[in-house]
Amino acid sequence: MASKDIAFVELFWEILNRKTGKLGRVEYSPQKPSFRSMPASEQPLERSTPEEQGVSSDMLADMVDELTRTRHIELHQLTIVRHGKIIYESSFDPYLPGVWHASYSMCKSFTGMAIGLLIAEGKLTLDTHILDIFKNIPLIFLQKIRFSDMTVRHLLTMSSGSDFNEVGAITGNDWTRAFFEAPVRFTPGSRFEYNSMNTFMLSAIVTELTGKSLSEYLDEKIFAPMGIRRYYWEKNPRGITKAGWGLFITSEDAAKMGQLYLNKGKWNGQQLVPEEWVAESTRPQIATDQSYNPYYGYQLWIGNTKGSFFYNGMLGQNVYCYPDMDMVLSFNAGNQEIFGNGTMTEIIRKYFNENTVLSDTPLRADPIGMHRLATITANNEKKLMQLPGRIGGGWGRRQGAYYGSAGSVTIRGTNSIDPRVFLRPFDNVCFEMQSKSVGLFPLVMQVVHNNYTHGISMMRFRFQGSTFYIDFKEGEDTLRIPVGFSRTEHTEINMNGEAYLVGSRARLGFNEDGIPVLTVSFAFIEEPNERRVKILFRSPDELLLKWTELPGETIIGDTLEMITTGSGSANPIFTGLLSQISPDLIDEIMISALQPNVRAFRTQQKLITDTQAQDNN
Repeated sequence: MASKDIAFVELFWEILNRKTGKLGRVEYSPQKPSFRSMPASEQPLERSTPEEQGVSSDMLADMVDELTRTRHIELHQLTIVRHGKIIYESSFDPYLPGVWHASYSMCKSFTGMAIGLLIAEGKLTLDTHILDIFKNIPLIFLQKIRFSDMTVRHLLTMSSGSDFNEVGAITGNDWTRAFFEAPVRFTPGSRFEYNSMNTFMLSAIVTELTGKSLSEYLDEKIFAPMGIRRYYWEKNPRGITKAGWGLFITSEDAAKMGQLYLNKGKWNGQQLVPEEWVAESTRPQIATDQSYNPYYGYQLWIGNTKGSFFYNGMLGQNVYCYPDMDMVLSFNAGNQEIFGNGTMTEIIRKYFNENTVLSDTPLRADPIGMHRLATITANNEKKLMQLPGRIGGGWGRRQGAYYGSAGSVTIRGTNSIDPRVFLRPFDNVCFEMQSKSVGLFPLVMQVVHNNYTHGISMMRFRFQGSTFYIDFKEGEDTLRIPVGFSRTEHTEINMNGEAYLVGSRARLGFNEDGIPVLTVSFAFIEEPNERRVKILFRSPDELLLKWTELPGETIIGDTLEMITTGSGSANPIFTGLLSQISPDLIDEIMISALQPNVRAFRTQQKLITDTQAQDNN
């Protein structure tokens, strides 16, 4: 049994058993800086209107409306560029304009640019053998034979055949060495198999040949000349940029990276990426055997129209590039779909395909179309205003109990109770968790960032002026989070030394049993993920917290399957273990881990003293 397989099985069962604290075998040290501490990006793209750039506002309104109304699509940010000018931009509540967003695999395409630069500098070629680059790694004879045919080209085209996949990234520290210790399952170059560790090895090549991290190298060669300053790229435990994921970048800066390739590698008159490399990267280099995206270039996907291509990251982090239309669409989302073969891509291709005709000259102004586009945008930017913010009204004749300081008060008929009125008697009341195995950090983020929760032990409701807070004691930290009812409240919290922006909002209502329920969403607005909790007020002294996260359990299950099987043959250790367990039992365990219920009881113990209290917002 391979060591990484053993390590993954251990991690998987720790997660399913809701173990907290340090999990797995990967060293953790805080990396991510506060977004607020980062310098603003420079060289913003010029703004224009759709019609001025030959695009119909009415068509964009149709597309945005369809995207925002479609199940499984949760848009966070959208930037549309034509002729190098932004003609549409929006961030959808609770997401904020200008805030960077996790890109996941979108950044693989930026890694490919770095390799093109190294080739232009004469430091390597497409056919350079990777054994000739990593000469200092001691290998036995069989390993040298195994990797003798593997080249840079094979890493770029996802055809290395390496068995070291994403599992290795969450189960060990030295990814470069582990890559060479893993088997090679098929002849390099013989077929396509998507594997993020191919991209990581390209990053390791950059460091090996330049002495700089991939992030530092690209900053010097591309990011700084383009004014891209507000970004951050995670490193692995050995200090090598993750490359295949881990980049936080703004929607506009991601769009600029698409525009760079539409400009054939040129920016403000300076050739940043060789034109020949842009042409080769965006040409079909290998067949994928996937009907929806049949060809792959160099670390990017070939699109649906002649010359088009896109940078793709899971859950909806995409930059679609259409050279024939001189158009770029940059998306951030939290879709219920993993890769670029889902509903979002289908909708984009419905509006941008070989039959799409755009004008190369300005169109007549369309006030009605522009107003419609603006209205659809405004409705989605403020969509949470439409959620019920109080008990009563639409709940009709439902009844429930409002637990005041003097006991319970029955609410009947159309009585309307403002959430703040309902919650005032609980001001500064602490509740202790019966189980301390659930944290605020979504599970996907814990695994991706190797930043695991220590579990919530206590919770407190609190008012400060007119602002309502929910405070959580998680490990040794107290997370103080303002929660809005008619609008989203934003703050920054510390998760084991890393800073994350959170947008929080709530609504109050009854469940089917007439029990008051406070539904709270904590959106990690730099990520595709949300943590949600339904707090059932079962009595003045007892709560039931029902936790979920978005994307939900289906997508998490699909992600776990992808991680455990890679894109090729199934992991025999993992699948063999699961085959011995009842599928119904596995489902129950998964639901318990991903949708845990926790009881909480009123306590006189204090969550935090007033002298220690420090607001983050």
